[in-house]
Amino acid sequence: MFTTIEDCRYYTEVKGSGPTLVCLHGFAENSGTWEFIQLQDCQMVLVDLLGHGRSAKPSSLEPYSLPVLLGQLHELVAGLGCTRYSLLGYSLGGRIALAYGAAYPREVQGLILESSAYGMGDEEQRALRREQDAWLAREILEKGIEWFAEHWSSLPLFASQTRLPPEIRAKIRARRLENAPHALANTLLGSGQGVFPCLREQIPALPMPILYIHGEQDEKYREIGREIVDLNPGIRREMIPGAGHNAHLENPAAFEKIVRNFWGELTKP
Repeated sequence: MFTTIEDCRYYTEVKGSGPTLVCLHGFAENSGTWEFIQLQDCQMVLVDLLGHGRSAKPSSLEPYSLPVLLGQLHELVAGLGCTRYSLLGYSLGGRIALAYGAAYPREVQGLILESSAYGMGDEEQRALRREQDAWLAREILEKGIEWFAEHWSSLPLFASQTRLPPEIRAKIRARRLENAPHALANTLLGSGQGVFPCLREQIPALPMPILYIHGEQDEKYREIGREIVDLNPGIRREMIPGAGHNAHLENPAAFEKIVRNFWGELTKP
């Protein structure tokens, strides 16, 4: 279905029935990334984030800022009649889910974060990341989406995806190629890690149950998972065997089992 919020059209799919889990994909992906995940007794609301998939791709930068994204996402969820719900987010989607949970803690029943950062606290690191994001945004605009798809897939972060079956790799590539250069550039500049706020101080106070998932071979996010648990010992951390950054695609059976167990505890009467 399509929903228009402040002149921005959002695409969502709803599958299953039961308590609501809002699912947010990663950068340059779309809601199709969750096609292999099935949860019983769960209404999965699959969202194409702004600038991705079949949702709007504004040419101006402002709609891609975190405050606007959070406000529109909140209005989108409210329009579906949801008053208590959980969020699942992968990478960029996980950062947004974490920020959303901090902004609307009374509504969010639980958070499932996959390979997600909480924002950079060191100003030098943030400045360097802003430079890197600005460089990538310029390259995408100048060289186009084919160049981006090749560049993005060649990053060490996604090296483990080379072991995926050819048909799965083809689907990932197709979703990346569906993106518009200006929308990816605006996402990097408006809500990339260089401008994303550091949520470190908010994590200890988050009241909802939280599950953090990372791949066994994803060293960066394995360490971030340790840091998050140190900040809030109530957070559950789970590792997906043999997987890298995108655990839900690289080992969907293990990912689904972990999420299903957490979901059962989260929603039990």
